[in-house]
This record gives sequence, structure tokens and C-alpha cells, in this order.
Amino acid sequence: MKKILSLVAAVMLFSAASMAQASFGVGYMNPTHISLSDSNLNGLYAGFDYNIHFTDNFGVAPGVFCSYGTKTDEYTGSLGSGKLTLTELYVGVPLNLNFSFKLAPDFALVLYAGPTFSYGIQSKSKGDVKVLGIGGSTEGDLYKNTNYKPLDVLVGGGVAFDYAEMFRISFGYNYGILDRDATDNGTFNRSYLHMGVAYLF
Repeated sequence: MKKILSLVAAVMLFSAASMAQASFGVGYMNPTHISLSDSNLNGLYAGFDYNIHFTDNFGVAPGVFCSYGTKTDEYTGSLGSGKLTLTELYVGVPLNLNFSFKLAPDFALVLYAGPTFSYGIQSKSKGDVKVLGIGGSTEGDLYKNTNYKPLDVLVGGGVAFDYAEMFRISFGYNYGILDRDATDNGTFNRSYLHMGVAYLF
């Protein structure tokens, strides 16, 4: 009986692998931190996913992606000027269900949705101030010096267009469902729009 179950499991794994397709993608993302005041960053992402087809049209795609975002605010006054830069680095693990259908012989439309488990590797701020010609700078790690939590869970979805089962253009949106402020003083949720291209192999 164990041999039969092992054989069935091996056949299922082989079938899943034979119907799977990996991809490497890069793109632009626009993270927004929704709190007492919004903070919009500009960033890039890159990573892999592995789409396991249950049928010709339906599958699930786990993946691993790294993303980087930054924002710089500048201000000037009668006595001087200043600049504050925020940079963040994340590792995300999406798990998207997807459904595709042919628009033409070489073109397909893909709809996808699912959760993304995200962890902040770095969130740093750097301030440069100059008053009456005298300047100075400060740096801070938001994860160590504030109540900002690195763990996040986002839900989202999007649409993609495939060409010749080789190239993909995608557009999507994710919203963070966790309040990343460890205090009760407010809420701190992260969301982002993203768009990119991918090579399927």
C-alpha cells in the first residue's frame, strides 16, 4: 500500500512539474504608507515566481521578490534648508491564484489574486540640515528606534498580458491588512501599485 501511495505521489509531483512555468520579473512600484500623514515612495522590484497549472487555464504561483523604495523631502526657510530621505528594502512572498484565457493565438489575458507575506529588511531615514551656513546630518533605523513593525501581510490582485507564452506585462495593486504601528496612537498600513515585465521560461 505504501508503495502504491508513493507511486501516486510521484506521478502527481511529476505531472505538476511538467505543467509548471517559471518566470523572472522586474518593474516599478509606488508604495504608500497610510497613517496620520501619507508618505509616497518610488521603487523597483525584482524576483521569481513558479506557476503550477492545475488545468490549462487555472493555477497557483508562489514566488519570492525583493523591492526597494525611496523618498526625499526638501524644505527651505529663512534661516536655512533641510532634506529628509527615507529608504526601505523588503522581501515578499506572494501566493497568487491565476486564471488565463486566450485573446488570440499568441496573446493571453491573465487575472490573478492572492496574499503576499512581506518582511522589512531595512527602513532608514537620513536628515541633512543647514542653518546659517552650518550643516549637519542624522541617520536612524526606524525598526530599531520606533514602533514600526517589519512584518506585513498584503492582499491584492491584478491583470497581465502574455505574448507567445514567453513575455508578460502586468499591472496590480496590494493592500497591507496589518497595522504596523505597535502602539495605539494610530494606524500604519502599507499599500502599493506595481507594474512590470517578465520573461517566462
